[in-house]
Amino acid sequence: MRIVRISTNTIKIALSQNDLTMLEIDFSKCDRNSPEAKKLVDILLNILKRSGFYDIGNKIYVEIFEEFTGGCIVYITKKDYYKKSYKENSHMVLDVMFQTDSIKELIELSSMLKNEMGLIIKSSVLYYSDNIYRLMISFPKAYIKQTAKILKKIKCYSSNDRLIIEQTKEHYDLLINSNALSKISELYQ
Repeated sequence: MRIVRISTNTIKIALSQNDLTMLEIDFSKCDRNSPEAKKLVDILLNILKRSGFYDIGNKIYVEIFEEFTGGCIVYITKKDYYKKSYKENSHMVLDVMFQTDSIKELIELSSMLKNEMGLIIKSSVLYYSDNIYRLMISFPKAYIKQTAKILKKIKCYSSNDRLIIEQTKEHYDLLINSNALSKISELYQ
């Protein structure tokens, strides 16, 4: 078992198949709100509390992902901190992630975003993993209404969920670390 603090409010716990066996957890029965998933979370919370590694609090958000090796990765986020942190930053900048598996769609998306939102975008970066491109843009929240109209036109998957964005930064390879929209849209010409 490997426990890593990935942010001030989120703990990542990597469990091998052997760890799950020792804890008497059948991962195939771990489904949303299942007794087996609840048992796994309770065990992990007890381990965290006993070790003094992290005071998780009462409100948490848990995500469990199966690993191809037979183990799993568990993310436990302190929800009250997550909400507070999000509210504190919500008046400033909003991050939005766009996902596509098509380089052509990525180029067209970048060109459209640059043309329609170019002046208000604070930053843009590109991540890649397993034939999936994730383009992240940040813009001032003051432009949310203007941006919402533009985003409605976009047909690829998008999200502004902070956990998805943080997990992308952790698990995806960074291809373009600044001004991605301009660099990608140049391919369109």
